[in-house]
Amino acid sequence: MFVRIEFFCIKAIFDLMMTNLKTFLKKWFTTDGDKTSAVPNSVILTGLPRAGTTLTCKLLSEQENIIGLNEPIAWRGLRSYQEGLERINDHLNRFRHTLLTEGKAPVRGKDGKVTDNHFERTEGARKRVIRRAEVYFDKPLTADFKLFVKHNSVFTQLLPDLMKTYPCYAIIRNPLAVLGSWSTVTIPVSRGTMRHLDVLNPKMQRQLEQMGDLLERQLFLLDFYLERYAELQPDRVIRYESVIDTQGQVLEGMIGQPYMAHTILESKNVGTVYDRDQMLKMGEALLNSTDHHCWSFYEKEEVEQLYQLYEQQPG
Repeated sequence: MFVRIEFFCIKAIFDLMMTNLKTFLKKWFTTDGDKTSAVPNSVILTGLPRAGTTLTCKLLSEQENIIGLNEPIAWRGLRSYQEGLERINDHLNRFRHTLLTEGKAPVRGKDGKVTDNHFERTEGARKRVIRRAEVYFDKPLTADFKLFVKHNSVFTQLLPDLMKTYPCYAIIRNPLAVLGSWSTVTIPVSRGTMRHLDVLNPKMQRQLEQMGDLLERQLFLLDFYLERYAELQPDRVIRYESVIDTQGQVLEGMIGQPYMAHTILESKNVGTVYDRDQMLKMGEALLNSTDHHCWSFYEKEEVEQLYQLYEQQPG
């Protein structure tokens, strides 16, 4: 009899412990039971593909008590817009936990380290050199460290709702330089599309499918990205050129503390990796797009200057 009583007491204690553990984990991986409420001290970073967002993550991770994660979320199997928002919150909680307890988080990096570029810097077609893996950050972090998480395509598509709950920043770049970079790498925008567009914005997917010309689709995508960023506060849209010109000091507004430079920055807007004839063709099309949203952020003279630099190169 006493054995049975002892057994039931142990079982009751065990069940209570498991219930408390489940309650703890639920509170840890969600915020107040709401899968779409903001995770504290977390910031959304997005931007034009090939505009320096990967570089920005590296620069952020070099700062005290700050981590910048480059594309840490796996979006495979995404089924809906709402699921995208919920997946972000779930992962932000997980990233903060593993960074504080183990000093690591998944990152698209090179050789298990944070990098500033997804591709080799070579002429012609450029080879991808990154893959997603656990990266260790050898730095002290307090419980309230600032976490920046960057994704370009998905975050831009979810931006109208992300803006309601998170601080959001976007990195942009001279639109002609962006188009030039798209032509040298193999990513969705190089083919005139966006990742998970069929799930997150099927109407836009149908619009793209009706466009036969690749450059037309790319100009359309560039316009979409920049139209979204026009909804942000002006000081939350940061130009790649400003990052380079100030050697990163312009990021102080994002991080809320003095910026400490650890990396020497050089502009990649002009280089042999961009084909002259393609740059001239894309430049003409862009300059003729008078209602394009790129003109909300760049003067035509800035695009013309870059155009003229390639025009002056030997044919």
